[in-house]
Parts: sequence; C-alpha cells; structure tokens
Amino acid sequence: MNGKKDVILPQAGKNNILITSALPYVNNVPHLGNVIGSVLSADVFARYCKARGYPTLFVCGTDEYGTATETKAIEEGVTPQELCDKYNKLHKEVYD
Repeated sequence: MNGKKDVILPQAGKNNILITSALPYVNNVPHLGNVIGSVLSADVFARYCKARGYPTLFVCGTDEYGTATETKAIEEGVTPQELCDKYNKLHKEVYD
C-alpha cells in the first residue's frame, strides 16, 4: 500500500462495487488457510472490478473476538487487546 488514504465514494450512473470478505481470526500468524478461506477470492474480484474501471471498495478486517483469542492471550501472558494488536499487525503486513 502506498500509505495514502484514498476516499472511495459511490459514483452516480456507474457500476459501483462494494466487496467484503470473511474476517480471519487474529489469534495466530496468518497461513494459507486464512488467505484462501477469507480474502483471496474477494481480492481477486476487487482487482478484476478495478481493472474494468468500476468504482470498487474492498472492505476487510480481522475477527478479534472469541474463546480462541482469549485462550491464546492467556497462553502468551498478554491481554486479548495486546494479542489482537500483535497479530493484526502481522496479518496486515501479509495482506498489504
């Protein structure tokens, strides 16, 4: 990513595309299952739409809730928020 925040708004009279994907859990390092199961197909479709010139917004994030996150935080001796911050950064680096 270029670090620049672009504002993407719907454009009247155009095929505006909004794409979302499943949210990968952030209780461990990203792996191929995260990519294939959560973001790959949505990313490919977003790239296709952008290549076609459609105004396209691809929204994704991470799933930071649940027992697995709490258990992993206890295992690592950190709070759930600290754990999520750590692994969210790793996921972002992989997906960017």
